[in-house]
Amino acid sequence: MATKEKWRTKAARMREEARETGKVILRAPALVRTAECAIRFLLGALLSGAEIFGGYAPFGLGLVAASGSGIDGFCALVGACFGYLSFQGFAEGLRYAAACILAFSLAFAFFDVKAYRKSWFMPLAAAGMDGITGFVYLSDRGWSPESLIFFGTELLLCGASAYFYRVAFTPWTEKREEEALTPRQTVSLLILGGTLLLTLSRLTLLWGLSAGRLAAAVAVMAAAYAGGIGVGATVGVAAGLGMDLSAGGLPFYSMAYALSGVMAGVFHRQGRLAAAVAYVLSNALAVLWTWEDGLHIALLYEVFIASVVFMLLPQRALRQVGALVARQPRHETQERARAYVSTRLEATAAAFKNLYESMRGVFHTPRPNDNDAASVFDRTAQRVCKTCPLQTACWQRDYVSTFNALNDALPAMVERGKGEGGDFPAYFANRCLHFNDFLSAANEELSALLYRRQLQSRLRDNRAAVCRQYAELAGVLGEAAAELSAELVPDPVREKRLRQHLTAQGIECRLAAYYDQAGHLRIELEGAGLAPLRKPEAVDRLSKLMNFPLRPLDEARRDQLVLVQSEPLMAVAGAAAQKKDGQAVSGDTGAWFKHDDGSLYVLLCDGMGSGAPAQRESSLAVRLLEQFLRAGVRPENALRTLNSALALRNDEAAGGFTTIDLLRVDLFTGEAWVYKYGAAPTYVKKGAAVSRITGAALPAGLASGDGAAPDTTSLHLESGDCVLLVTDGVAGGEGDQWIRDKLAAFDGGSPRELAQAVLDTSTQQVGAAADDRTVLALKLTKRA
Repeated sequence: MATKEKWRTKAARMREEARETGKVILRAPALVRTAECAIRFLLGALLSGAEIFGGYAPFGLGLVAASGSGIDGFCALVGACFGYLSFQGFAEGLRYAAACILAFSLAFAFFDVKAYRKSWFMPLAAAGMDGITGFVYLSDRGWSPESLIFFGTELLLCGASAYFYRVAFTPWTEKREEEALTPRQTVSLLILGGTLLLTLSRLTLLWGLSAGRLAAAVAVMAAAYAGGIGVGATVGVAAGLGMDLSAGGLPFYSMAYALSGVMAGVFHRQGRLAAAVAYVLSNALAVLWTWEDGLHIALLYEVFIASVVFMLLPQRALRQVGALVARQPRHETQERARAYVSTRLEATAAAFKNLYESMRGVFHTPRPNDNDAASVFDRTAQRVCKTCPLQTACWQRDYVSTFNALNDALPAMVERGKGEGGDFPAYFANRCLHFNDFLSAANEELSALLYRRQLQSRLRDNRAAVCRQYAELAGVLGEAAAELSAELVPDPVREKRLRQHLTAQGIECRLAAYYDQAGHLRIELEGAGLAPLRKPEAVDRLSKLMNFPLRPLDEARRDQLVLVQSEPLMAVAGAAAQKKDGQAVSGDTGAWFKHDDGSLYVLLCDGMGSGAPAQRESSLAVRLLEQFLRAGVRPENALRTLNSALALRNDEAAGGFTTIDLLRVDLFTGEAWVYKYGAAPTYVKKGAAVSRITGAALPAGLASGDGAAPDTTSLHLESGDCVLLVTDGVAGGEGDQWIRDKLAAFDGGSPRELAQAVLDTSTQQVGAAADDRTVLALKLTKRA
């Protein structure tokens, strides 16, 4: 056995230390372990004295079963046997001691078996051992209905105590770092404390007062004062039930403690004294109600003494009780977390905005001018004229004529990109002793000037693009913060209706029904056994129950189901494509998808050129733009960000740009927007009329200035309307009237057939595929 080998190893280590040092050293873990074993021994001894129905004592056996097969179980076994023999006497105690030994032996024998680790194994084993020994003992006395009921209750309590004791010890045995207890652990600890009170109830003080009932009264008062009416009533019923089981009579203590707990909870906000007085008076009233059955005068004394003890309890102890019984609000933590994240996002957005404004100010600050064309001749003179014997004559005595000659030659040199001899006046060229050297040096300086201008222009554009990216990022973070801080509107009526429906179906889960920022219903379910709700017929039933059409979202988690309000409109799309003749792949890329908020996005990008390079650029644009849109970024921000990124990428190493055609349709309202970066016209059919949407913006990646925004057109679509997106290779340069005629003749059938028909007609009208051709057709219909 693993436990046996572990203790053998520890014993050998201690013997080795004793031989080397001459003494046995108990380290801190050993001292803690000794204290734990002592606690198990004491609990086993005390719980063995907890009797119900005047002689049944299953709780010590329950502790032995919960302690397992290790040293903890052995200490609990010794304590339980000692307690049973002490409290029950030899004959009755031997029965429970035998059951404890059998339960411990069973745990020791099955320690390495997988079933042993199940939560039901040891409770079932404890109840079985108690049943075996109890059957032998009780058979000698004869069976009666009363003894059968008491014996069956004992077996049930034996298994239940083994289960709850094991849960109560989990913070101790598993050594978790979390300080907060789970509700199940809290209830288990209360059960452990309540059964200990059964033993203490047998301990009498002066004038026949019970130590257990006195402690129970203090516990009920403290719980009611800290937790209010509900907690006071719950603890009062539990404590009273334990006292009634110990006394074996009518449920008097359950009534008295429950009533007193409720009244103390009513006055718990008025202070400790008010709660104590309410408890004492209500308890006295309960005693008076039992006038005919005999007054429980001792209870009045016990309650009075308990109230004094309660008044003397330190405030820190009452705060600990309050933390133990406090009910955690459902959504407070989530709301605080959302508020925290929203605040952080707002601060981050403000920081990026300030960074953008400061950088923008720096970029627009005038710098020392090193690009003045006149500096070309200044630099040339430094190189050629400073050793010339005519330097004084040219640059001092005849400075005006020299300046005029160079000034006349400069415009032609800058326009041409280089200077020639004919650009200079004859009097200057004939007088200059080193004219050829002067002209050569001037051309070199002019080339350097033009390179500097080009470099600085590109640097300004790149810096401005980075600056704009900061502004876009600040905007995106600000929108995310606003979305997080927006309050969601709950729907308690539908939530209650849904909870009742799921309870009737035998499905237990956490659920929430609320309306998102757009006012659309959203239902979130989390728990096990949600698979039946994913079926279409189950979704239809929930739609009728909620009086809203619902559809499930695709979730990766199997224990979560999200249902959102279904849109009144739906879209049917079709596509047709043809690559350029002689190319292996098409440079066009398209995609469409629906967002959770009910927005439909249709993307069509045409990479400049053809073949693999164009396909790489267009697919990159579609992929990045789709990620932005799926993440909830507004189309305007997503397009401007992508345009700036492509502009930064557009250099000799990875040059390339692409047209972007984006259609967004709100399937709830029919509102639509068309965004274009250099894309071909979009055609919209409403009824029998066909309109044409164009734009003037350059393709994405070519322009990155402040005005490089996409062309935006808004429109309203209804059921039966059609939208046609094409790349520029479809119409070619032959005009597009035939496309409008084709769309006008569309009878509302298959969008796929419409797209293919447009592509086939393009071949007839334009001829051979000199460019990639792609057609996306979209038709709106009402959802059934």
